[in-house]
Amino acid sequence: MSYIKKIGALLVVGALSIPMLAAPAYAAVDEYLGDIQEGSGLTDGSLEDTLGSLIGIFLSILGIVLLLLVIYAGFLWMTAQGDAEQTKKARDIMINAVIGLIITLAAYAISDFVITKLTGAL
Repeated sequence: MSYIKKIGALLVVGALSIPMLAAPAYAAVDEYLGDIQEGSGLTDGSLEDTLGSLIGIFLSILGIVLLLLVIYAGFLWMTAQGDAEQTKKARDIMINAVIGLIITLAAYAISDFVITKLTGAL
């Protein structure tokens, strides 16, 4: 049992020492960040704006996926030709896609509210 404890302690000490070894590398990279930022055309933006943009992009992609699911379910329903099992499958996909759309819109509304309050608080 003591052998396992010694290996565990060695792993913990090793994991904790990694950031200390990487500190000089961070300093070297930090020197050139200003040049990279100017060259890329990126500007200093607030964290709230960046998070809002990322959340908006994610929710837009999610909306596109949900739209594709509704179109797929509609295609299945139209090509079911009276098959009850395929019609039920298409209906279930469509119901789940609409529920996902409602959740996505609620997530957008909540995140927009939170980002607006964070921006107003600062």
